[in-house]
Amino acid sequence: MKKFYSLVATVLFAVVTLAQTTVFNATFDDLDGTGGNDDSWTGNVGTKSLGTYTTAGWVFAGAGGASQCIKAGSGSTAGSVITPALTGLAGNATLTFRAAGFGTDNTSLTVTISGGGSINGTSSFTLTNSAFSTYTVNIIGGTASTKLRFASAAGGRRFFIDDIKLVVQGALAVNDTKASSKKFIKNTSVDHEICFGVKSDIKIFNLNGRLIKSASVNENGVLNVIDLQKGIYIVTGNVNGNAVSEKILKS
Repeated sequence: MKKFYSLVATVLFAVVTLAQTTVFNATFDDLDGTGGNDDSWTGNVGTKSLGTYTTAGWVFAGAGGASQCIKAGSGSTAGSVITPALTGLAGNATLTFRAAGFGTDNTSLTVTISGGGSINGTSSFTLTNSAFSTYTVNIIGGTASTKLRFASAAGGRRFFIDDIKLVVQGALAVNDTKASSKKFIKNTSVDHEICFGVKSDIKIFNLNGRLIKSASVNENGVLNVIDLQKGIYIVTGNVNGNAVSEKILKS
């Protein structure tokens, strides 16, 4: 039996090759209600209490425990599921989750982010009726305060959700740029300027996850950061379609 979720601290800043690290993993394996994984997609399903989850920081609208998953929404209420703060997150990550539409609802599900960071790419999905499918969302510049919200549109209100998982991808992406002989950032110890080896739209975050500065930089270009206070910052960007991030030390 898996733990019902885990928040695992991770170090994103390594510049050596690292395996992907799971920073959040909600399997809902402790929920013993009906609906979803037992192949029941309609009727009076998903009615078990979610008290253990709300105590842990989850927030729900019209939701209940189903068969090792959560059913959200009702015939009159659009469903939503909000995670606790992702305390192990610092930078870029890949979110995967399984979801299914209730019966023939043709549910449209949207993922939104709060507390720091943004979503890069598709974040709205039309769910398969009465069958789980796996969906992927790319997160840029996430923080320890980031929360994820999964919500249905007003038309098809009900859905099942399972296996919400977040893995760090930033360190691998940085190494990918090094393998191409083009470093994302040339000088990670910074005085007045950051020197970039690739063209990118970049964002600079402090360690509390607050966005400090954003800019567009060119290959072999520089960005003046003389106004930054001394300390450690996270620089995120996108190189050849890959999300990248790196730590800098401002002296």
